[in-house]
Amino acid sequence: MLTQEQNERLTRVGPGTPMGELMRRYWHPISASADLSEETPTKEVRLLGEDLVLFRNTSGKVGLIEPSCAHRKANLSYGIPEPNGIRCAYHGWLYDETGQCIEQPSEPEGSRFKEKVKLKAYPVQELGGLVFAYMGPEPIPLLPRWDALVWENVTRSITSVQLPCNWLQCQENSLDPVHFQWLHHYYGPYTMSRKKGKDEGNAFDRSTVNRGRAHVKVGFDMTSYGIIKRRLLEGETEEDEWWRIGHPIIFPYTLRVGWGSTHSFQFRVPIDDTHTMHLLYQAVVPEPGETAPHQDVVPHEERPLYDENGRLNDTIIPAQDELAWVIQGPLMDRTTERLGVTDQGLIMYRRLLEEQMQVVADGGDPLNTHRDPAQNQCIVLPQEYSRYPEEYGGEKGPFQSERPHEPDVVGVLV
Repeated sequence: MLTQEQNERLTRVGPGTPMGELMRRYWHPISASADLSEETPTKEVRLLGEDLVLFRNTSGKVGLIEPSCAHRKANLSYGIPEPNGIRCAYHGWLYDETGQCIEQPSEPEGSRFKEKVKLKAYPVQELGGLVFAYMGPEPIPLLPRWDALVWENVTRSITSVQLPCNWLQCQENSLDPVHFQWLHHYYGPYTMSRKKGKDEGNAFDRSTVNRGRAHVKVGFDMTSYGIIKRRLLEGETEEDEWWRIGHPIIFPYTLRVGWGSTHSFQFRVPIDDTHTMHLLYQAVVPEPGETAPHQDVVPHEERPLYDENGRLNDTIIPAQDELAWVIQGPLMDRTTERLGVTDQGLIMYRRLLEEQMQVVADGGDPLNTHRDPAQNQCIVLPQEYSRYPEEYGGEKGPFQSERPHEPDVVGVLV
């Protein structure tokens, strides 16, 4: 159970807050590259409590600037892309990707007034079909080149949904392996039986429905980029990959998870204190010897949060997770919660957040900050029961030599 002060520190991400200052030390995915097209060259975005405008100029360069023109405060999401920037629709002032005003058509010839006008702007980079933004101080860290973002010969896709709840109640789900038994194996069949009806073979029987194998114990290991999550299921041994290899929670708010040929990132991007963008990024590895179809762009689909009846969608696993986060309310009150033995990873993660906020307050680089280009070419991550590209281990993957060990934090359930 947290105090009110602790709850505030862990959830508030606006400018000047401890968590906001920590979050500003990382690159954040804010859009799919495909969203910035010739038809839609500008996009209003909100990140860490700030409203901004993302744009692509006609030369292909992307910029992220404050939303209002410095002249008469017209919204630049209605701006006109030019070869070297975005031009305000109202009076034609032109800004480049650094926010610098570079042209003021109505000012006298020879005027240097434009040199004194500069909007707030943040660095952006594109990688793997995503646009990432950095809102922190210099020196700017490297954008991490996670494996599925840079692998060749894979098929990529992006889906996203905006959630009316705080980012932390989304990310804490990643430190909670046991919810899979109940949310996905019990609630899932229950809700499907109600939607499809008993005559379609979907009758829900509380005494016989599959709740998934029980967790015997859960484990969590610290890494240089976050936490590895492990689980030991009923009927398995520590030689099984769920325990021996596991999969990572990438600090501060990303889950890496998948199965077979599919490698996924789930980014829980903090829009502000009560809104989160849940962005699912998938890369599918083709069968050995096969070539993935060519993609000019990585497609992006905005998935609806609610169904035709105004109820939260709950027919697929990511949507069931989102339902569980949203029904906690916009900002969960952790001062009244009661944690059990299954919540060891969640407690570990909260402590890690507190530690890293202090690192930033002391002037240091927090966990998962990348500055060495030689180590940032392709950061390969563990994922159990998965096929990797041939050059990264192929069918068995590169982590088969991992041996069972006692994790840093263990919760014994049975």
